[in-house]
Amino acid sequence: MRKWFFLLLLLPLSIHAVKVSFHRLKPTAEVMIPPWFTGPLLAPSSNVVPEGHYNIEPYIYAIANTAKYNSDWKPLKRKTFWSNFSQTSIQIGVVKALDVQLNPTFYYNYTQGAAKWALGDMPIGLDIELYQWGVHLTDWAGGLKLQLKETLPLGKYRNLNPKKLGTDIGGGGSWQTTLGIVWGNLIYLGKGHFFSGRLSLQYALPAPIHVKNLNIYGGGRGTNGTVYPAQNCQADLGIEISLTQEWVFAMDIVGSWAGRTRFKGKTTEPNTAPSSIQYSLAPAIEYNWNGNLGIIFGPWFTVAGRNTVKFTSGIIAFNYYH
Repeated sequence: MRKWFFLLLLLPLSIHAVKVSFHRLKPTAEVMIPPWFTGPLLAPSSNVVPEGHYNIEPYIYAIANTAKYNSDWKPLKRKTFWSNFSQTSIQIGVVKALDVQLNPTFYYNYTQGAAKWALGDMPIGLDIELYQWGVHLTDWAGGLKLQLKETLPLGKYRNLNPKKLGTDIGGGGSWQTTLGIVWGNLIYLGKGHFFSGRLSLQYALPAPIHVKNLNIYGGGRGTNGTVYPAQNCQADLGIEISLTQEWVFAMDIVGSWAGRTRFKGKTTEPNTAPSSIQYSLAPAIEYNWNGNLGIIFGPWFTVAGRNTVKFTSGIIAFNYYH
């Protein structure tokens, strides 16, 4: 069992997309069909859900961890570890410029004949609107918001069963505070086509955690001490281009950087990890039945990395805005 498998389990908990709302935009003199977007697969919206409204988006991920990038950026093939999970993004508008968000998560992990259902850590948070601009569809309309998120460590992370080969892991064990800022823009391209761009910048600060025996960070029988998980940051550039009102092409370009994981205490096996870098892409296709209901699906895969996992995955999500 390798701890690099387990680090990937935490990555998707911090990123998800939500539907962008154009209800605040006013009609223009030019006759046009307004865009229907669900949002790209991963980048969050720069808009806050208005008071009295809510947005629900259940996701299903199937992630195959097939290799590990070493310190020279070379992938070394390993036994495939399947991390399959569902995560539902629920956003509720509280006041004009504030919404709350929670993301319950459940795993089904599988590798080499071992399998286990597991409850995952749950992020909860607030979205705070900082600024909006543009009032017409033909304007460069956009927004800027602040994200404050806390990850509740509900998933199993220590005293693991060696026979389960890591499939009984559901979380990282740490209360993790994430600060983020999201910028977004809607641009009219002409002839009824629109371009939507988002840039999300996130910085996560996990708290130290007490570990015993085999745990998500390594260790083994007799391990007893404190792990200091790495602080990490992530940048996600997401784009959407409307082909028709119903059909949309989307793409996420993601970069993740993490520092060293440290350990203090007694152990027979390493509980540490070096700094890491990971780059990935997530192209997708959206279909929208109307302005409030849509589906998005596509792959998500690594293109380069150092001291991190190499993975290939498929994602599908339904989005409903009310």
